[in-house]
Amino acid sequence: MAHRTVEVHAGVMITLHPSGRCFLDGDRPFVPSGVNYWPGSCGVELWARWPEAEIKADLALVRDLGLDSVRFFLRWQDFEPEEGRCDAAMFARLDRMLGWCGELGLKAHPSLFVGFMSGGVFWPAWKRGRNLFSDPVMVARSAAFAAAATRVISRHREHVLAIDLGNEMNCLADAQAASPAENAEWFRQVTAAVRGADPGLLIVSGNDQNQLCNDAHRFDRQTGTDFLSMHGYPVPDWHAVQFDGMGDPLAADLLPCYCAAARSFAPVMLQEFGTILTTDGPRQESYLAAMLPAARRAGANGFLWWCLRDIPALIHPYTKVGMESQLGLVDAQGRVKPGLQRFIGFARDLDPLAEPPPAAHAIAWPRHWWHRDEPANPGNHPGACARRLSLAFHHIKAVAGQPEVVRLEHGIPDHVRILTVAGMALDHADQRVLLEWVRGGGRLLWHSPTPMQWGAPQAELIGARPMDYRARKPVAVEAFGATWNFPEPAVQRPEVRIDSAQVVARDEDGLPAIGVNRVGAGRVAWCLPPVEEAVAAIGPRPQQRARWQAWYRGMLALLG
Repeated sequence: MAHRTVEVHAGVMITLHPSGRCFLDGDRPFVPSGVNYWPGSCGVELWARWPEAEIKADLALVRDLGLDSVRFFLRWQDFEPEEGRCDAAMFARLDRMLGWCGELGLKAHPSLFVGFMSGGVFWPAWKRGRNLFSDPVMVARSAAFAAAATRVISRHREHVLAIDLGNEMNCLADAQAASPAENAEWFRQVTAAVRGADPGLLIVSGNDQNQLCNDAHRFDRQTGTDFLSMHGYPVPDWHAVQFDGMGDPLAADLLPCYCAAARSFAPVMLQEFGTILTTDGPRQESYLAAMLPAARRAGANGFLWWCLRDIPALIHPYTKVGMESQLGLVDAQGRVKPGLQRFIGFARDLDPLAEPPPAAHAIAWPRHWWHRDEPANPGNHPGACARRLSLAFHHIKAVAGQPEVVRLEHGIPDHVRILTVAGMALDHADQRVLLEWVRGGGRLLWHSPTPMQWGAPQAELIGARPMDYRARKPVAVEAFGATWNFPEPAVQRPEVRIDSAQVVARDEDGLPAIGVNRVGAGRVAWCLPPVEEAVAAIGPRPQQRARWQAWYRGMLALLG
Protein backbone atom coordinates (compact mmCIF):
# COMPACT_ATOMS: atom_id res chain seq x y z
CA MET A 1 0.00 0.00 0.00
CA ALA A 2 1.74 3.15 -1.20
CA HIS A 3 0.93 6.81 -0.72
CA ARG A 4 -0.83 8.33 -3.71
CA THR A 5 0.33 11.57 -5.24
CA VAL A 6 -2.65 13.82 -5.94
CA GLU A 7 -2.36 17.34 -7.34
CA VAL A 8 -4.10 19.62 -4.84
CA HIS A 9 -4.18 23.26 -3.82
CA ALA A 10 -3.90 24.45 -0.22
CA GLY A 11 -7.22 24.21 1.55
CA VAL A 12 -8.87 22.14 -1.19
CA MET A 13 -8.73 18.72 0.39
CA ILE A 14 -7.23 16.57 3.11
CA THR A 15 -4.24 14.38 2.33
CA LEU A 16 -1.81 12.17 4.21
CA HIS A 17 1.45 13.67 5.38
CA PRO A 18 4.40 11.93 3.67
CA SER A 19 5.44 10.44 7.02
CA GLY A 20 2.03 8.80 7.44
CA ARG A 21 1.99 9.96 11.08
CA CYS A 22 -0.51 12.77 10.51
CA PHE A 23 -2.73 14.38 7.88
CA LEU A 24 -2.58 17.65 5.98
CA ASP A 25 -5.46 20.10 5.74
CA GLY A 26 -4.05 21.90 2.73
CA ASP A 27 -0.56 22.51 4.09
CA ARG A 28 -1.50 22.40 7.81
CA PRO A 29 -0.51 19.16 9.59
CA PHE A 30 -2.97 17.71 12.08
CA VAL A 31 -3.79 14.48 13.90
CA PRO A 32 -7.56 13.82 13.71
CA SER A 33 -9.06 13.59 17.18
CA GLY A 34 -12.75 13.07 17.58
CA VAL A 35 -15.62 10.66 18.02
CA ASN A 36 -17.73 8.03 16.38
CA TYR A 37 -21.33 9.15 16.25
CA TRP A 38 -24.92 8.00 16.45
CA PRO A 39 -27.59 10.23 18.07
CA GLY A 40 -28.51 9.23 21.61
CA SER A 41 -32.23 9.36 20.88
CA CYS A 42 -32.27 6.88 18.00
CA GLY A 43 -28.82 5.33 17.47
CA VAL A 44 -28.67 3.35 14.25
CA GLU A 45 -32.03 4.77 13.16
CA LEU A 46 -30.33 8.12 12.47
CA TRP A 47 -31.30 8.43 8.82
CA ALA A 48 -34.84 7.13 9.17
CA ARG A 49 -35.74 9.31 12.17
CA TRP A 50 -33.45 12.26 11.36
CA PRO A 51 -33.46 14.31 14.60
CA GLU A 52 -31.99 17.48 13.07
CA ALA A 53 -31.78 19.65 16.18
CA GLU A 54 -30.11 16.88 18.17
CA ILE A 55 -27.56 16.16 15.44
CA LYS A 56 -26.62 19.83 15.09
CA ALA A 57 -26.30 20.23 18.86
CA ASP A 58 -24.11 17.14 19.10
CA LEU A 59 -21.81 18.31 16.33
CA ALA A 60 -21.46 21.67 18.07
CA LEU A 61 -20.59 19.82 21.29
CA VAL A 62 -17.79 17.93 19.50
CA ARG A 63 -16.35 21.27 18.42
CA ASP A 64 -16.75 22.75 21.91
CA LEU A 65 -14.85 19.81 23.40
CA GLY A 66 -11.87 20.84 21.28
CA LEU A 67 -12.18 17.82 18.98
CA ASP A 68 -12.08 18.06 15.21
CA SER A 69 -13.41 14.87 13.57
CA VAL A 70 -16.65 12.87 13.44
CA ARG A 71 -17.03 9.38 12.00
CA PHE A 72 -20.64 8.52 11.15
CA PHE A 73 -22.35 5.72 9.30
CA LEU A 74 -24.64 5.20 6.31
CA ARG A 75 -27.01 2.26 6.72
CA TRP A 76 -27.27 0.80 3.24
CA GLN A 77 -30.88 -0.26 3.76
CA ASP A 78 -31.87 3.37 4.40
CA PHE A 79 -30.15 4.73 1.29
CA GLU A 80 -31.00 1.89 -1.11
CA PRO A 81 -34.23 0.34 0.20
CA GLU A 82 -34.84 -1.53 -3.06
CA GLU A 83 -32.14 -3.10 -5.18
CA GLY A 84 -30.98 -0.51 -7.68
CA ARG A 85 -33.23 2.28 -6.36
CA CYS A 86 -31.64 4.87 -4.08
CA ASP A 87 -33.66 7.19 -1.83
CA ALA A 88 -32.94 10.80 -2.84
CA ALA A 89 -34.24 12.09 0.50
CA MET A 90 -31.59 10.14 2.39
CA PHE A 91 -28.80 11.46 0.18
CA ALA A 92 -30.16 14.97 0.77
CA ARG A 93 -29.86 14.33 4.51
CA LEU A 94 -26.30 13.12 4.03
CA ASP A 95 -25.54 16.30 2.13
CA ARG A 96 -26.90 18.40 5.00
CA MET A 97 -24.98 16.52 7.66
CA LEU A 98 -21.75 16.95 5.73
CA GLY A 99 -22.55 20.65 5.39
CA TRP A 100 -23.09 21.05 9.13
CA CYS A 101 -19.68 19.49 9.77
CA GLY A 102 -18.10 22.04 7.48
CA GLU A 103 -19.90 24.96 9.09
CA LEU A 104 -18.58 23.89 12.49
CA GLY A 105 -15.02 23.32 11.30
CA LEU A 106 -15.23 19.55 11.78
CA LYS A 107 -13.67 16.88 9.58
CA ALA A 108 -16.35 14.47 8.32
CA HIS A 109 -15.49 10.77 8.14
CA PRO A 110 -18.47 8.93 6.57
CA SER A 111 -18.57 5.11 6.64
CA LEU A 112 -20.41 3.57 3.69
CA PHE A 113 -21.47 0.07 4.72
CA VAL A 114 -22.61 -0.55 8.27
CA GLY A 115 -22.82 -4.33 8.18
CA PHE A 116 -21.74 -5.14 11.74
CA MET A 117 -22.70 -2.51 14.32
CA SER A 118 -23.00 -2.63 18.13
CA GLY A 119 -23.83 -6.32 18.19
CA GLY A 120 -26.26 -6.23 15.25
CA VAL A 121 -25.86 -6.95 11.54
CA PHE A 122 -27.66 -4.60 9.17
CA TRP A 123 -28.24 -5.26 5.49
CA PRO A 124 -30.94 -4.31 2.97
CA ALA A 125 -33.68 -6.94 2.78
CA TRP A 126 -32.89 -7.40 -0.90
CA LYS A 127 -29.42 -8.79 -0.08
CA ARG A 128 -31.28 -12.08 0.61
CA GLY A 129 -28.32 -13.93 2.07
CA ARG A 130 -26.01 -13.33 -0.88
CA ASN A 131 -22.35 -12.97 0.05
CA LEU A 132 -21.30 -9.33 -0.08
CA PHE A 133 -17.74 -10.15 -1.13
CA SER A 134 -18.13 -13.13 -3.45
CA ASP A 135 -21.51 -12.76 -5.15
CA PRO A 136 -20.92 -10.82 -8.42
CA VAL A 137 -24.25 -8.97 -8.17
CA MET A 138 -23.55 -7.86 -4.60
CA VAL A 139 -20.06 -6.71 -5.54
CA ALA A 140 -21.53 -4.67 -8.39
CA ARG A 141 -24.23 -3.21 -6.13
CA SER A 142 -21.55 -2.34 -3.54
CA ALA A 143 -19.54 -0.46 -6.15
CA ALA A 144 -22.62 1.36 -7.46
CA PHE A 145 -23.68 2.46 -3.99
CA ALA A 146 -20.15 3.58 -3.11
CA ALA A 147 -20.06 5.71 -6.25
CA ALA A 148 -23.47 7.26 -5.53
CA ALA A 149 -22.50 8.14 -1.96
CA THR A 150 -19.12 9.52 -3.04
CA ARG A 151 -20.74 11.89 -5.51
CA VAL A 152 -22.60 13.51 -2.58
CA ILE A 153 -19.61 13.39 -0.24
CA SER A 154 -17.40 14.96 -2.91
CA ARG A 155 -19.38 18.21 -2.71
CA HIS A 156 -17.77 18.67 0.72
CA ARG A 157 -14.35 17.33 -0.13
CA GLU A 158 -12.49 20.22 1.54
CA HIS A 159 -13.48 18.93 4.99
CA VAL A 160 -13.85 15.18 4.35
CA LEU A 161 -11.18 13.35 6.33
CA ALA A 162 -11.60 10.12 4.35
CA ILE A 163 -14.24 7.76 3.04
CA ASP A 164 -14.50 4.65 5.20
CA LEU A 165 -15.63 1.62 3.21
CA GLY A 166 -17.50 0.10 6.15
CA ASN A 167 -17.59 -0.80 9.80
CA GLU A 168 -15.73 -3.94 10.91
CA MET A 169 -16.72 -5.93 7.87
CA ASN A 170 -13.75 -8.18 8.58
CA CYS A 171 -15.90 -9.61 11.41
CA LEU A 172 -18.74 -10.61 9.10
CA ALA A 173 -19.45 -14.24 8.24
CA ASP A 174 -19.42 -13.11 4.59
CA ALA A 175 -15.77 -12.10 4.88
CA GLN A 176 -14.83 -15.46 6.37
CA ALA A 177 -16.81 -17.39 3.75
CA ALA A 178 -15.34 -15.45 0.82
CA SER A 179 -11.85 -16.38 -0.31
CA PRO A 180 -8.95 -13.98 0.27
CA ALA A 181 -8.90 -13.27 -3.47
CA GLU A 182 -12.64 -12.49 -3.49
CA ASN A 183 -12.27 -10.15 -0.52
CA ALA A 184 -9.42 -8.34 -2.26
CA GLU A 185 -11.43 -8.06 -5.49
CA TRP A 186 -14.33 -6.48 -3.58
CA PHE A 187 -11.90 -3.88 -2.27
CA ARG A 188 -10.55 -3.28 -5.77
CA GLN A 189 -13.94 -2.72 -7.36
CA VAL A 190 -15.37 -0.57 -4.56
CA THR A 191 -12.32 1.66 -4.23
CA ALA A 192 -12.24 2.02 -8.02
CA ALA A 193 -15.86 3.21 -7.88
CA VAL A 194 -14.98 5.78 -5.22
CA ARG A 195 -12.01 6.97 -7.27
CA GLY A 196 -14.21 7.23 -10.34
CA ALA A 197 -16.50 9.61 -8.46
CA ASP A 198 -13.67 11.58 -6.80
CA PRO A 199 -10.04 10.54 -7.38
CA GLY A 200 -8.73 12.77 -4.59
CA LEU A 201 -10.54 11.55 -1.49
CA LEU A 202 -8.66 9.32 0.91
CA ILE A 203 -10.05 5.82 1.49
CA VAL A 204 -9.79 3.48 4.48
CA SER A 205 -11.67 0.40 5.68
CA GLY A 206 -12.77 0.43 9.33
CA ASN A 207 -11.54 -2.85 10.82
CA ASP A 208 -10.64 -4.14 14.26
CA GLN A 209 -8.00 -6.38 15.83
CA ASN A 210 -9.34 -9.35 13.91
CA GLN A 211 -7.20 -8.15 11.04
CA LEU A 212 -4.44 -9.89 13.00
CA CYS A 213 -6.44 -12.73 14.52
CA ASN A 214 -8.47 -14.10 11.62
CA ASP A 215 -7.98 -14.45 7.88
CA ALA A 216 -10.44 -12.18 6.09
CA HIS A 217 -9.34 -8.60 5.37
CA ARG A 218 -5.58 -8.83 5.42
CA PHE A 219 -3.47 -5.71 5.89
CA ASP A 220 -1.83 -6.12 2.50
CA ARG A 221 -5.00 -6.93 0.52
CA GLN A 222 -7.26 -4.00 1.32
CA THR A 223 -6.73 -3.01 -2.28
CA GLY A 224 -7.08 0.65 -3.18
CA THR A 225 -7.13 2.04 0.36
CA ASP A 226 -4.71 4.79 1.41
CA PHE A 227 -4.21 3.88 5.05
CA LEU A 228 -5.29 1.23 7.54
CA SER A 229 -7.48 1.48 10.61
CA MET A 230 -7.47 -0.22 13.98
CA HIS A 231 -10.34 -0.69 16.45
CA GLY A 232 -10.06 -2.23 19.87
CA TYR A 233 -11.29 -2.19 23.45
CA PRO A 234 -10.17 -3.62 26.81
CA VAL A 235 -12.57 -6.58 26.74
CA PRO A 236 -10.64 -9.85 27.31
CA ASP A 237 -12.89 -12.13 25.25
CA TRP A 238 -12.37 -10.00 22.14
CA HIS A 239 -8.63 -10.68 21.94
CA ALA A 240 -6.33 -13.60 21.23
CA VAL A 241 -4.76 -13.30 24.68
CA GLN A 242 -6.40 -13.09 28.09
CA PHE A 243 -5.97 -10.20 30.53
CA ASP A 244 -7.68 -9.09 33.73
CA GLY A 245 -9.49 -5.87 32.89
CA MET A 246 -8.34 -2.31 32.32
CA GLY A 247 -6.05 -2.44 35.35
CA ASP A 248 -3.95 -5.22 33.80
CA PRO A 249 -0.90 -3.61 32.10
CA LEU A 250 -1.31 -6.02 29.18
CA ALA A 251 -4.66 -4.42 28.33
CA ALA A 252 -3.02 -1.06 27.63
CA ASP A 253 -0.36 -2.64 25.40
CA LEU A 254 -2.69 -4.44 22.99
CA LEU A 255 -3.83 -1.53 20.83
CA PRO A 256 -0.28 -0.14 20.58
CA CYS A 257 0.87 -3.61 19.50
CA TYR A 258 -1.85 -3.88 16.86
CA CYS A 259 -1.08 -0.37 15.59
CA ALA A 260 2.61 -1.25 15.35
CA ALA A 261 1.73 -4.34 13.32
CA ALA A 262 -0.52 -2.39 10.95
CA ARG A 263 2.07 0.39 10.67
CA SER A 264 4.55 -2.10 9.25
CA PHE A 265 2.22 -2.26 6.23
CA ALA A 266 0.85 1.29 5.91
CA PRO A 267 -0.15 4.37 7.93
CA VAL A 268 -2.76 3.49 10.54
CA MET A 269 -5.52 5.39 12.36
CA LEU A 270 -6.88 4.39 15.76
CA GLN A 271 -10.35 4.85 14.33
CA GLU A 272 -12.34 3.29 17.17
CA PHE A 273 -11.29 2.98 20.78
CA GLY A 274 -12.70 3.50 24.24
CA THR A 275 -12.99 1.95 27.64
CA ILE A 276 -16.38 0.31 26.93
CA LEU A 277 -17.44 0.67 30.57
CA THR A 278 -17.44 4.32 31.63
CA THR A 279 -18.25 4.17 35.34
CA ASP A 280 -14.81 3.96 37.01
CA GLY A 281 -12.95 7.22 36.48
CA PRO A 282 -9.56 6.32 38.00
CA ARG A 283 -9.36 2.99 36.19
CA GLN A 284 -10.33 4.55 32.86
CA GLU A 285 -7.84 7.38 33.30
CA SER A 286 -5.03 4.97 34.13
CA TYR A 287 -5.77 2.82 31.09
CA LEU A 288 -5.90 5.81 28.74
CA ALA A 289 -2.76 7.37 30.24
CA ALA A 290 -0.83 4.21 29.32
CA MET A 291 -2.51 3.25 26.05
CA LEU A 292 -2.80 6.55 24.17
CA PRO A 293 0.87 7.67 24.10
CA ALA A 294 1.99 4.11 23.37
CA ALA A 295 -0.42 3.92 20.40
CA ARG A 296 0.87 7.26 19.15
CA ARG A 297 4.45 6.03 19.41
CA ALA A 298 3.43 2.90 17.51
CA GLY A 299 2.30 5.10 14.61
CA ALA A 300 -1.38 5.87 15.18
CA ASN A 301 -2.17 9.00 13.15
CA GLY A 302 -5.67 9.64 14.48
CA PHE A 303 -7.82 8.91 17.54
CA LEU A 304 -11.63 8.58 17.42
CA TRP A 305 -13.51 7.69 20.61
CA TRP A 306 -16.47 5.30 20.62
CA CYS A 307 -18.83 7.06 20.97
CA LEU A 308 -19.95 10.65 21.67
CA ARG A 309 -23.07 9.89 23.74
CA ASP A 310 -24.80 7.09 25.55
CA ILE A 311 -27.65 5.69 23.44
CA PRO A 312 -30.67 4.94 25.66
CA ALA A 313 -32.95 4.33 22.65
CA LEU A 314 -35.06 1.18 23.19
CA ILE A 315 -34.40 -0.29 19.75
CA HIS A 316 -32.28 -3.04 18.26
CA PRO A 317 -29.38 -3.64 18.88
CA TYR A 318 -29.32 -1.72 22.19
CA THR A 319 -32.15 -3.76 23.69
CA LYS A 320 -30.14 -6.91 22.95
CA VAL A 321 -26.71 -5.63 24.00
CA GLY A 322 -27.41 -3.11 26.76
CA MET A 323 -23.72 -2.43 27.29
CA GLU A 324 -23.64 -0.78 23.87
CA SER A 325 -26.00 1.93 25.13
CA GLN A 326 -23.62 3.28 27.81
CA LEU A 327 -20.32 3.97 26.05
CA GLY A 328 -20.51 7.75 25.68
CA LEU A 329 -17.62 10.15 26.13
CA VAL A 330 -20.06 12.64 27.67
CA ASP A 331 -23.02 12.31 30.01
CA ALA A 332 -26.58 13.46 29.37
CA GLN A 333 -25.59 17.05 30.17
CA GLY A 334 -22.71 17.01 27.69
CA ARG A 335 -20.01 16.81 30.37
CA VAL A 336 -16.99 14.59 29.81
CA LYS A 337 -17.30 11.58 32.10
CA PRO A 338 -14.81 11.08 34.96
CA GLY A 339 -11.48 9.73 33.79
CA LEU A 340 -12.22 10.33 30.11
CA GLN A 341 -10.87 13.88 30.25
CA ARG A 342 -7.53 12.14 29.78
CA PHE A 343 -8.43 11.65 26.11
CA ILE A 344 -9.43 15.31 25.70
CA GLY A 345 -6.12 16.45 27.18
CA PHE A 346 -4.15 14.00 25.06
CA ALA A 347 -5.87 15.24 21.90
CA ARG A 348 -5.26 18.87 22.83
CA ASP A 349 -1.52 18.34 23.37
CA LEU A 350 -0.77 16.24 20.28
CA ASP A 351 2.14 17.48 18.17
CA PRO A 352 1.37 16.28 14.63
CA LEU A 353 4.99 16.39 13.47
CA ALA A 354 6.66 14.90 16.55
CA GLU A 355 8.64 11.78 15.68
CA PRO A 356 9.59 9.23 18.35
CA PRO A 357 13.21 8.09 18.38
CA PRO A 358 13.77 4.96 16.27
CA ALA A 359 13.20 1.77 18.21
CA ALA A 360 16.31 -0.30 18.83
CA HIS A 361 14.15 -3.39 19.43
CA ALA A 362 11.73 -4.96 16.98
CA ILE A 363 9.55 -8.04 16.68
CA ALA A 364 9.53 -10.01 13.43
CA TRP A 365 6.40 -10.31 11.28
CA PRO A 366 6.88 -13.48 9.20
CA ARG A 367 6.38 -13.66 5.46
CA HIS A 368 3.43 -15.98 6.02
CA TRP A 369 0.97 -14.89 8.72
CA TRP A 370 -2.42 -15.75 7.20
CA HIS A 371 -3.27 -19.31 6.31
CA ARG A 372 -6.15 -19.52 3.83
CA ASP A 373 -5.10 -20.35 0.26
CA GLU A 374 -1.46 -20.10 1.30
CA PRO A 375 0.28 -23.38 0.41
CA ALA A 376 3.68 -21.85 1.18
CA ASN A 377 2.71 -21.07 4.79
CA PRO A 378 5.09 -23.14 6.97
CA GLY A 379 2.52 -23.60 9.73
CA ASN A 380 1.43 -20.20 11.06
CA HIS A 381 -2.13 -19.38 12.07
CA PRO A 382 -3.10 -15.73 12.61
CA GLY A 383 -4.73 -16.30 16.00
CA ALA A 384 -1.66 -17.99 17.45
CA CYS A 385 0.67 -15.46 15.84
CA ALA A 386 -1.34 -12.56 17.26
CA ARG A 387 -1.20 -14.07 20.74
CA ARG A 388 2.56 -14.53 20.62
CA LEU A 389 3.18 -11.11 19.10
CA SER A 390 1.07 -9.41 21.79
CA LEU A 391 2.87 -11.11 24.67
CA ALA A 392 6.35 -10.50 23.26
CA PHE A 393 5.48 -6.84 22.62
CA HIS A 394 4.19 -6.45 26.20
CA HIS A 395 7.25 -7.94 27.85
CA ILE A 396 9.89 -6.32 25.64
CA LYS A 397 8.18 -2.96 26.16
CA ALA A 398 8.40 -3.49 29.93
CA VAL A 399 12.09 -4.45 30.05
CA ALA A 400 13.70 -2.72 27.08
CA GLY A 401 11.37 -0.03 25.71
CA GLN A 402 8.56 -0.17 23.18
CA PRO A 403 9.49 -2.23 20.12
CA GLU A 404 8.30 -1.82 16.56
CA VAL A 405 7.12 -4.58 14.24
CA VAL A 406 9.26 -5.43 11.22
CA ARG A 407 8.17 -7.38 8.15
CA LEU A 408 10.96 -9.80 7.31
CA GLU A 409 10.14 -9.80 3.60
CA HIS A 410 10.99 -6.08 3.52
CA GLY A 411 14.29 -6.50 5.36
CA ILE A 412 15.38 -5.21 8.76
CA PRO A 413 15.88 -1.44 9.16
CA ASP A 414 19.34 -0.17 10.04
CA HIS A 415 18.19 1.29 13.36
CA VAL A 416 17.05 -2.11 14.70
CA ARG A 417 19.72 -3.62 16.92
CA ILE A 418 17.78 -6.53 18.49
CA LEU A 419 15.06 -8.53 16.75
CA THR A 420 12.74 -11.05 18.42
CA VAL A 421 11.07 -13.99 16.70
CA ALA A 422 8.17 -14.83 19.02
CA GLY A 423 7.51 -18.46 18.12
CA MET A 424 6.36 -17.88 14.53
CA ALA A 425 7.31 -20.39 11.83
CA LEU A 426 9.78 -18.99 9.32
CA ASP A 427 10.22 -20.22 5.78
CA HIS A 428 13.60 -20.46 4.03
CA ALA A 429 13.43 -16.89 2.69
CA ASP A 430 12.75 -15.43 6.15
CA GLN A 431 15.62 -17.44 7.60
CA ARG A 432 17.97 -16.13 4.93
CA VAL A 433 17.02 -12.55 5.81
CA LEU A 434 17.81 -13.24 9.45
CA LEU A 435 21.06 -15.01 8.64
CA GLU A 436 22.46 -12.16 6.56
CA TRP A 437 21.37 -9.61 9.16
CA VAL A 438 22.96 -11.49 12.05
CA ARG A 439 26.15 -12.08 10.09
CA GLY A 440 26.35 -8.30 9.70
CA GLY A 441 26.11 -7.68 13.44
CA GLY A 442 22.45 -8.09 14.33
CA ARG A 443 21.29 -9.55 17.64
CA LEU A 444 18.50 -12.13 17.36
CA LEU A 445 16.31 -13.44 20.17
CA TRP A 446 14.60 -16.54 18.79
CA HIS A 447 11.87 -18.21 20.80
CA SER A 448 10.68 -21.67 19.81
CA PRO A 449 12.31 -22.22 16.41
CA THR A 450 10.09 -24.77 14.69
CA PRO A 451 11.63 -28.19 14.13
CA MET A 452 10.09 -28.91 10.70
CA GLN A 453 11.61 -25.73 9.18
CA TRP A 454 15.10 -26.54 10.46
CA GLY A 455 17.08 -26.23 7.24
CA ALA A 456 20.58 -24.94 6.60
CA PRO A 457 19.99 -21.23 7.46
CA GLN A 458 18.26 -22.14 10.73
CA ALA A 459 21.03 -24.59 11.62
CA GLU A 460 23.68 -21.90 11.10
CA LEU A 461 21.74 -19.36 13.16
CA ILE A 462 21.04 -21.74 16.05
CA GLY A 463 24.42 -23.41 15.90
CA ALA A 464 22.75 -26.81 16.29
CA ARG A 465 20.88 -29.42 14.26
CA PRO A 466 18.04 -31.79 15.16
CA MET A 467 19.20 -35.33 15.84
CA ASP A 468 15.84 -36.73 16.95
CA TYR A 469 12.19 -35.75 17.40
CA ARG A 470 10.96 -36.37 20.93
CA ALA A 471 7.41 -36.71 22.17
CA ARG A 472 5.40 -33.62 23.00
CA LYS A 473 5.29 -33.06 26.77
CA PRO A 474 5.49 -30.24 29.32
CA VAL A 475 9.02 -29.49 30.51
CA ALA A 476 10.72 -27.39 33.18
CA VAL A 477 13.95 -25.42 32.72
CA GLU A 478 16.23 -23.87 35.35
CA ALA A 479 17.58 -20.51 34.14
CA PHE A 480 18.12 -16.92 35.24
CA GLY A 481 17.76 -17.89 38.90
CA ALA A 482 14.29 -19.44 38.55
CA THR A 483 12.34 -22.45 37.30
CA TRP A 484 10.33 -21.96 34.12
CA ASN A 485 7.49 -24.30 33.25
CA PHE A 486 6.57 -24.79 29.62
CA PRO A 487 3.34 -26.39 28.38
CA GLU A 488 3.18 -29.24 25.93
CA PRO A 489 4.23 -27.78 22.56
CA ALA A 490 1.97 -27.88 19.52
CA VAL A 491 4.58 -29.91 17.61
CA GLN A 492 7.15 -32.51 18.60
CA ARG A 493 10.18 -31.13 20.40
CA PRO A 494 13.56 -31.49 18.75
CA GLU A 495 16.57 -33.02 20.42
CA VAL A 496 19.50 -31.11 18.95
CA ARG A 497 23.15 -31.82 18.39
CA ILE A 498 25.25 -28.80 19.22
CA ASP A 499 27.60 -27.56 16.50
CA SER A 500 28.81 -24.08 17.47
CA ALA A 501 26.29 -22.91 20.10
CA GLN A 502 26.92 -22.67 23.80
CA VAL A 503 24.23 -24.41 25.88
CA VAL A 504 22.95 -22.14 28.66
CA ALA A 505 20.31 -24.45 30.15
CA ARG A 506 18.86 -27.91 29.66
CA ASP A 507 15.36 -29.19 30.33
CA GLU A 508 14.46 -31.77 32.94
CA ASP A 509 15.34 -34.56 30.48
CA GLY A 510 18.83 -33.16 29.96
CA LEU A 511 18.09 -31.88 26.45
CA PRO A 512 19.48 -28.48 25.38
CA ALA A 513 16.76 -25.87 25.95
CA ILE A 514 18.51 -22.48 25.90
CA GLY A 515 21.59 -21.55 23.95
CA VAL A 516 23.58 -18.70 22.48
CA ASN A 517 25.48 -18.72 19.21
CA ARG A 518 27.88 -16.36 17.48
CA VAL A 519 27.25 -15.95 13.75
CA GLY A 520 29.63 -13.63 11.93
CA ALA A 521 29.57 -10.29 13.71
CA GLY A 522 26.22 -11.04 15.35
CA ARG A 523 24.72 -13.22 18.02
CA VAL A 524 21.65 -15.42 18.48
CA ALA A 525 20.03 -16.35 21.80
CA TRP A 526 17.48 -19.15 21.48
CA CYS A 527 15.04 -21.18 23.52
CA LEU A 528 13.47 -24.36 22.14
CA PRO A 529 10.38 -24.71 24.42
CA PRO A 530 7.31 -22.53 23.58
CA VAL A 531 7.98 -19.31 25.53
CA GLU A 532 5.01 -17.13 24.53
CA GLU A 533 2.64 -20.07 24.89
CA ALA A 534 3.97 -20.59 28.42
CA VAL A 535 3.12 -16.97 29.20
CA ALA A 536 -0.29 -17.34 27.56
CA ALA A 537 -1.02 -20.41 29.71
CA ILE A 538 -0.89 -18.16 32.80
CA GLY A 539 -4.07 -16.50 31.58
CA PRO A 540 -5.48 -13.39 33.28
CA ARG A 541 -3.05 -13.28 36.23
CA PRO A 542 -0.96 -10.13 35.80
CA GLN A 543 1.38 -10.70 38.75
CA GLN A 544 2.34 -14.18 37.56
CA ARG A 545 2.70 -12.93 34.00
CA ALA A 546 4.98 -10.10 35.16
CA ARG A 547 7.37 -12.74 36.51
CA TRP A 548 8.30 -13.46 32.89
CA GLN A 549 9.95 -10.06 32.61
CA ALA A 550 12.94 -11.70 34.29
CA TRP A 551 12.98 -14.26 31.49
CA TYR A 552 13.13 -11.62 28.76
CA ARG A 553 15.82 -9.70 30.65
CA GLY A 554 17.85 -12.87 30.94
CA MET A 555 17.51 -13.78 27.27
CA LEU A 556 18.34 -10.25 26.13
CA ALA A 557 21.39 -10.24 28.41
CA LEU A 558 22.70 -13.28 26.52
CA LEU A 559 22.91 -11.09 23.42
CA GLY A 560 25.48 -8.84 25.08
